[in-house]
Amino acid sequence: MSAMTMLPLRPDGWTVDDLDLIPEDWPFRYELVDGSLLVSPPPPNAHNLVANSLAHLLHPVLDRKWVSLTPGGVEFGRCDWRQPDLLVMARAALSKKYAAPGDALLAVEVMSPSSVGTDRLVKPHQYAAAGIVHFWRFEPVEAVLITHVLDDGVYRETARYTDEVTIDEPVTLRFRVADLLP
Repeated sequence: MSAMTMLPLRPDGWTVDDLDLIPEDWPFRYELVDGSLLVSPPPPNAHNLVANSLAHLLHPVLDRKWVSLTPGGVEFGRCDWRQPDLLVMARAALSKKYAAPGDALLAVEVMSPSSVGTDRLVKPHQYAAAGIVHFWRFEPVEAVLITHVLDDGVYRETARYTDEVTIDEPVTLRFRVADLLP
């Protein structure tokens, strides 16, 4: 049996600075929402494969001023921090500990059974409210990639791909959905 990690109680809520208290070898994923520390199990390998495959497809088509990270960290405020499964952010922002929403070009979420509501509703709302221009969601059960663009403060769906993917914004990208799957 492994030892349990004890984290300090934060009656006034967690902040981004408190994330340094979490051990680097902690196996869980975590995010901050309104000062609450959300802890979830690490995603399965197939989930990570989708995010990594997308990152590998994006890398050669990104302008040098952008980088893709799997996962990436975005600080929305002192008590709000998210980890999109894939984040395309300004290379210049790598000097910061975490990206600000204005540094992000694209946030991607790969659906997990434990985060359906969060990935379909909560995170897109937060990303849109913060001004992240592009949002993609991959639904592994249906093998569909859904792309969105920010339009008057909310995301508008631009396409649903189940086979051939042809994307022109924010980058030109061509691939097959099957290329993302195990």
